[in-house]
Amino acid sequence: MKRRDIQALRGFSVLAVLLFHLQIASFKGGFLGVDIFFVISGFVITERLAQADGAIPNQILNFYRRRAKRILPASLVTILLTAFLSWIFLAPIALAQFTHDGIAATLFAGNFRFASQGNDYLNQSTSPTPYLHYWSLGVEEQFYLLWPILFLLLIKARKYLILPLFVLSTGFAIWYTSVSPVNSFYLPISRAWEFLAGIFVALLVPKSLRSGRYLAFGGWAVLAFSILFIGTDLPVPGVSTLLPIAGAMAVLVGSTTSPWDRLLGWFGDYSFSIYLVHWPLIVIALSRYQGLSATAKILLAGLSIILGFVIAKIVERPFRFNQRFAWKMPTWGVAIGCVALLLFGASSFEAAAAKNSKIQLDRSEPIIYHDGCHLDFGVSAPTSPCLFGDLRSKSEVVLAGDSHSAQWFNAVEAAAIHNHWKLLVFTKSSCPASFLPTKRSAIADTSCAKWQRYISARIAADKPDRVILTSYSEYSYALVGGGDYATRYAEGEVSFIASLKAPKSSIYLIEDTPHPPQSPAECLSKNAGQINTCNFALTRSAATLAIRKGLSRSGIHYLNLNGLLCPADICTALFAGRNTYRDGSHISVSTSRSLAPTLISLLK
Repeated sequence: MKRRDIQALRGFSVLAVLLFHLQIASFKGGFLGVDIFFVISGFVITERLAQADGAIPNQILNFYRRRAKRILPASLVTILLTAFLSWIFLAPIALAQFTHDGIAATLFAGNFRFASQGNDYLNQSTSPTPYLHYWSLGVEEQFYLLWPILFLLLIKARKYLILPLFVLSTGFAIWYTSVSPVNSFYLPISRAWEFLAGIFVALLVPKSLRSGRYLAFGGWAVLAFSILFIGTDLPVPGVSTLLPIAGAMAVLVGSTTSPWDRLLGWFGDYSFSIYLVHWPLIVIALSRYQGLSATAKILLAGLSIILGFVIAKIVERPFRFNQRFAWKMPTWGVAIGCVALLLFGASSFEAAAAKNSKIQLDRSEPIIYHDGCHLDFGVSAPTSPCLFGDLRSKSEVVLAGDSHSAQWFNAVEAAAIHNHWKLLVFTKSSCPASFLPTKRSAIADTSCAKWQRYISARIAADKPDRVILTSYSEYSYALVGGGDYATRYAEGEVSFIASLKAPKSSIYLIEDTPHPPQSPAECLSKNAGQINTCNFALTRSAATLAIRKGLSRSGIHYLNLNGLLCPADICTALFAGRNTYRDGSHISVSTSRSLAPTLISLLK
């Protein structure tokens, strides 16, 4: 018999995720709905495994067959629907990458792909992938590749193993988040404890004790508190995640009806399909409009619920309950393969179409992204010399900063070649050349702090002839500690420059480039006949203005090239005949090269 409180818990979870993705400020912990889903899943699946009978191989095969019927129809149909809508509405130049994400989602490996990309789920770019939410399905299916086998094979020992496994995996997840927050978010090894929380209730809490109105109501109160007050500024999964997990466990143990079961239970009945469709709809809407109005959010929420209901009725439920669709596992494997092949063919076609578009877009990255010289997250020191220009020259110039320093590499390299300088590069993603204590995924970025100290000491020891600095001051990094952000950024920049122990006349700071409201390159690919619609007004952040003020009389060379990029304070999507930006933040390689003559003259 279906428990309405569990369906209500599902409905609560999917609404929390939906409202979080719609950027409803009051639901800042809505992302925790997925964690609650994992607890429910562990409980329900284990209960069903415990009720099964027959030979163990048959039980395992029947389990996987039921999972295929439950997950694959709606999942694969939504992937194909997402690909079709993306082809209609999203930027052509992004489609090839997005369809590769779709292939990973089809194979339930999206979480591994996003982890390898360093894709920060809780801090998305202006052009997120419409398949991002499939990370949770990847985690779930990867967990269930092993759990049924362990459950059925370890019949006598399983009850004694659950508590130690739960405690150990919880401790591991909290530790791993502090070491590698992005990997910990996506990988099943650090999410296993959430499934084990539900498994703990299913196996270790006797059914005779699963009743308690006050316990259930307390669990609901804890869940509501978590969704409203636990934000993305805390590590996930982390200590704070224990709260919603405990709340979900309390509801499962309480096993009682609540006044809101009927309403939330309805959403729970269609929660899977609603979850699948809501994120692609939001991504498509964000690609068309700069931000979402209250009316747009209401419409998107309604459309997600309606479309989820329709998919559940015509796809999910018929395949799940109608014996006509009792496909064997090889048939499901063929279905997965066909969808993956369709997406692969689409990605090849889309890449060719983007390449042959009316405007030739430069999406290349500076070479330092591919030779190991631009450091990624978690790395605190270069592994190679990273020398360019005239390697025999005794005159050395240093380029240092985050990715907004790396975007100037081609212009600086041209200056080094022109003047016969040796160029030494120190750049690292999301780590400014400023003593600014940043956080990544709510964890202090220790690799960034080490790198800042390393390049400060290295530059002070090398005593180069020129030091060129710039950082992403148009963006607000999450910081360790409080205080005014702009003031802390400017003070960190001044302190960093002082630590170099170099003559002020040898230091050049390039003011950060403007931050576009959308990716100009993607806008150009969608609006080749109306390129002016991709222009945007020049704005300056408080941090950029504070740095400008703090360094204006310091004696260093303060370079502002934004007048060239934004004549009359309007930043143009095209510069020197090519796209100004390669993505939603960085100027293109062609723009950097076009600005080389100007930079050469300024560096003299």
